[in-house]
Amino acid sequence: MNQDKPDLSAFMPEGWTGKYPPCQIQVNAEGELQHDGAPLVHPTIIKLIFQSVHLEDGHYIVRMDNQACELEVADTFFVVSRVEFSGEGATLTLNDAGSEPLDPKSLSLGNNGIVYCRVKGGSFPARFGRAAYYQLADKIVEKGEGFALELGEKSWALG
Repeated sequence: MNQDKPDLSAFMPEGWTGKYPPCQIQVNAEGELQHDGAPLVHPTIIKLIFQSVHLEDGHYIVRMDNQACELEVADTFFVVSRVEFSGEGATLTLNDAGSEPLDPKSLSLGNNGIVYCRVKGGSFPARFGRAAYYQLADKIVEKGEGFALELGEKSWALG
C-alpha cells in the first residue's frame, strides 16, 4: 500500500459505487444540509459547501484544496425557497440565501407536478420548494395540452 495516499475504504458506506469518497453530507429534498442525519448549522461550513459544489456527470461533488468528495443528494442540491414577481420577471431566493432572476425558458415539470428550473448561470437544476411552488403556481395557467408561466404579457411553456 502507498503510504502517501490514505486508504479511505473504511469510510465508504456499504454498497457505495461513486467515483469519489462520500462527504457524509446529505441534502434532503427541501435542500437542507445534514451530516449523518444531523442538521448542519455552522454558517461558515454551509457557505463553504455551497461555494465548492460542482455537478459532474449527474453527481454533486464538493471540491476543496485539491480534494473531492461526493454529496448524497435526494433530488437537487439547489432548492428555490421563494419567488418574487415584478412586471414580466421574477427573482428566486435559493437555499444558499442567494437570489437571482428566473430564466423562464428553463422551467420544466417533473414527476408528481414538481417544478424545476436552471440556476447559477444554467449550471445546476433547482427544485421549487413547497412555498416557492405555491408562489409560482399563481402564475401558471393551462395552455393547449400543457402548462405555461404567464408574467405580464409574456408566456413560457413548461417543458
